[in-house]
Amino acid sequence: MSPQFKSLLTRTISGLVFVTLVVGSFFLPFYVQFILFTLFAVLAVYEYVTIVETAGVKAHKVSSVLITVLLIMGSYFMKCMEISWMVAYIGMNLVLAIELFRKEGQPFNNIVHTLMPVFWVAIPFALAGVANVPLEHKESVLALFILIWCSDTFAYCGGSLFGKHKMFERISPKKTWEGFAIGGLFTCAAAVGLSFVPYFSDALLYGASVTTNVLAWVFFGLIVFVMGTLGDLIESIFKRAYGVKDSGNIMPGHGGMLDRFDSFLFAMPFCMIYWVLITFIVH
Repeated sequence: MSPQFKSLLTRTISGLVFVTLVVGSFFLPFYVQFILFTLFAVLAVYEYVTIVETAGVKAHKVSSVLITVLLIMGSYFMKCMEISWMVAYIGMNLVLAIELFRKEGQPFNNIVHTLMPVFWVAIPFALAGVANVPLEHKESVLALFILIWCSDTFAYCGGSLFGKHKMFERISPKKTWEGFAIGGLFTCAAAVGLSFVPYFSDALLYGASVTTNVLAWVFFGLIVFVMGTLGDLIESIFKRAYGVKDSGNIMPGHGGMLDRFDSFLFAMPFCMIYWVLITFIVH
């Protein structure tokens, strides 16, 4: 077995396991997804803090992780939502106070990099929990993941086959405008396809006409693609700033959790706003 084939096989198996876990979590009791997504988020936060520590930052790793768990817990368990979010908010304030006693250099750098992963990682995962459980929008969240995977695949294939003009060569040398255009077109087409799948057809708008529903899905696909691409580029800036190729190595052939969820983390808040807006506008 050649090294190239072995690498491809490892990457494929790893990717299939990841997709199976994510998709399967939407069809099991909600607490299974809570455990899985909390694990993903904690690992991503840990990767972030570990990376910035290479530059001498003394972030509060334990605080970042605890606040993340509290925010996601509140999003999945409505009975403890107010309490867990309030404790998380108090925890974020305590991070500032704790720095008074640590006697570390660059205290505000430490504070910023303790709270940054909370905003970048924890809040999007918490929003996914809110959409999945209290708002009963789990079909939309699953569709978000599917469209992100379609976006990555189509943009990569389009760029590999037709890519000539670089988008942001200093940040991501492989991304091209041709791949971007093809990825966007096919992601919107995939969104239209999902609108005709019974499981997803009423996910965005219940009882809407076919035309209105298709348009809603086209805009959804466009938001996912554009914001997901930006999320990917933003993570590339982060990694380049700290001189790392991958955020981690927990997924063979795919890197770390930040690498796997970079598009989701940026797209999720915008999708949440979109879901709320179209509900008000149409109804």
